[in-house]
Amino acid sequence: MNDPEKRICRYCAEAIEAKAKLCPHCHQWLTLMSFRHPLVLVLVHLVPLTVLYVALAAALFSRLDRLQNPKPYYSEYPGSLRVIESRMNWTQTDDGLRIYVTGVLTNTSPVAWMAAEFDCRFFDAKGVMVDASTGYAHLYVCPCDESAFRVAIIPIARTNDYASFKISVSNARNTKGLY
Repeated sequence: MNDPEKRICRYCAEAIEAKAKLCPHCHQWLTLMSFRHPLVLVLVHLVPLTVLYVALAAALFSRLDRLQNPKPYYSEYPGSLRVIESRMNWTQTDDGLRIYVTGVLTNTSPVAWMAAEFDCRFFDAKGVMVDASTGYAHLYVCPCDESAFRVAIIPIARTNDYASFKISVSNARNTKGLY
């Protein structure tokens, strides 16, 4: 095999033309730099498409978040939703024992809020915190108005350990958003 126009395929050991990029016998690609090589096709087409897809998905999720919770944010009006009265009630449900904290919420801001998130802390008779939980109330509170709420909490301590509680609003969403 001294023919300068022939070479040996490294995969099947057959004689092929020296300029061949694809072996006609075993159909293996002989050069990586060919644009028809499957790996090059994947790198040239699939990688940029994947980057584009990830960028579009990130932009879409960012836009959806702004649609669901548009400005102004609750963090710009801290303390504008205040609990003016509340009670703690124990209830046996089909899913077990629950603490229901009910009360009245007042809005002192010029923004209407919904989906309030409550920070609930429970204390024993000595004032030591025995439980803390986040509760949610699906409600709407118009500007300078009041609304009743109920938050369900799954207790982690014994019922005798719950002597008092403190509840406050930690977050809420603007009513102009999608829900």
